[in-house]
Amino acid sequence: MLSRVADSIYWMSRYLERAANTARFLEVSYHMNLDDEGEASEQWAPLVEITGDMKKFEARYGDASRENVMHFLMFNPEYPNSVANCLKAARLNARGLREILPPDLFKEINALGKLVPEATREKAFFHQRVFELCRQIKRTDMLISGVVSETMERGKGYYFWRLGEYLERADKTSRLLHVKYFHLLPKISDIGTPMDDIHWSALLLSLDAREVYHRTYGLITQENVIDMIVFDRGFPRAIYFCMQSALDSLHRITGDTDDVPHEQLKHLCKTFSELTAKDVIDTGINEFVDDLQLSLNGVNNAIFELFNTAPLSTGA
Repeated sequence: MLSRVADSIYWMSRYLERAANTARFLEVSYHMNLDDEGEASEQWAPLVEITGDMKKFEARYGDASRENVMHFLMFNPEYPNSVANCLKAARLNARGLREILPPDLFKEINALGKLVPEATREKAFFHQRVFELCRQIKRTDMLISGVVSETMERGKGYYFWRLGEYLERADKTSRLLHVKYFHLLPKISDIGTPMDDIHWSALLLSLDAREVYHRTYGLITQENVIDMIVFDRGFPRAIYFCMQSALDSLHRITGDTDDVPHEQLKHLCKTFSELTAKDVIDTGINEFVDDLQLSLNGVNNAIFELFNTAPLSTGA
């Protein structure tokens, strides 16, 4: 597999996961804001803050209203991480790989890539249909993941897909945790109240984890929610699970080597195996997530350096 093909598969997977998780951001904020419409700007601004692109947003929109934030994250053609642009990029990558992708996989990615542009042509969209669009993107992304599992040969192409998917998912699960942090920050007095429980429940819902959580832990507590979405070894959207899965995918691509991304992922997994939810709370959710995102960015950069200096020589 040439490094160009591996890079396209890796980023196609990341773009799809990124689009689906941005839809999850919007969905969780929808749930969090059901009872807080009087403070709409304060409650929607965190979604832009955690992208690190607030200056770009303010230059274009000014006020962080629900409609402005939705448009920025979902539709903005000038923002590279908007859902529309991520799906467009994934579709373009898929078109370049059409000869090697399973037909059903190409069909689903191609259709999803056209979903948001078609939706933007409809009037009176925001209040009636954005929430449903988010759900549709999530469902189709899960369908694509299933098609990958059922139809892709277990070669290096498959493991590059999984590597990108799990690294992106780990990053975005941490950012969803950041959303919760920013929602709580202005109202420390809400911690431990029914409103706090509603926020944690919405976070679990955005990860399709609420039913599993209740079966495992029962009542919602901050420590147990963090334990599940950060440290759980069996839940596929938990950060630790994603990092272990990314490490396994990398190992299947390169073998048991001591290259930089291997060592970085091994170090992250070892660190997580020694931490608890209480450690995260004591350290501070904000600080924990910031450190993790810096580490994940370092892993991504190391992967780029590794596979763009020495093209792979075996087939997909």
